[in-house]
Amino acid sequence: MIYLSIPPGKVFKKVVEIDEHGCPKEAKDCFVDLEDGSIIELQDLIKSALQNMGRKSHITLEAFTIYLKTPPNTEDYFLAYTPNHNGKYPTEVEPEVVMGKNVQKYNPGAHTKYGSFWHSELYLKAEKKLQVAEKMLEQKENRQHVGDSPNPT
Repeated sequence: MIYLSIPPGKVFKKVVEIDEHGCPKEAKDCFVDLEDGSIIELQDLIKSALQNMGRKSHITLEAFTIYLKTPPNTEDYFLAYTPNHNGKYPTEVEPEVVMGKNVQKYNPGAHTKYGSFWHSELYLKAEKKLQVAEKMLEQKENRQHVGDSPNPT
C-alpha cells in the first residue's frame, strides 16, 4: 500500500475509456478535477515512479507526492492506494482517504515514560506527598551500606 497526496480540487475516480465503436475499452485510475474535468492518470505515473524509486521514502511528482511507507504525521488527507501489478492495471482494492496522523506506526518511545516516578503522576494531598517523600528517603538510606547494616539491599 502506498499513500498519495491529494492535489487540491481533485478527487479519485475510475475513468472508463470508450473506443470508436462505443464499447468500454478499459478503466484507469485517475485524479479528476470536478470543475474543469482535467484528468491526471495515476497508473502510468505510479508505474514509472515505482520502477525508479531506489531507496527513497517518498517520490515527488509534479501534481502529487507518493509516500511509499507512511505519510507524514500531519492532519492532511492522503489516498491509501494499493497498486495492482505495480500500476500496470487498475487497483482491485477501493482506495480510502485517510488522515496522516491516523496511519502512523506505533512508536513506543512516544507512549512510554521510562524513569518517571509513579508518585509524580498521581494527584496526592500535601500530607500524603510528605509521607511518600519520607518513605523514599528512608528506603534510600537503608540501601546505603554504612558499616554493618542488617537491612538487605
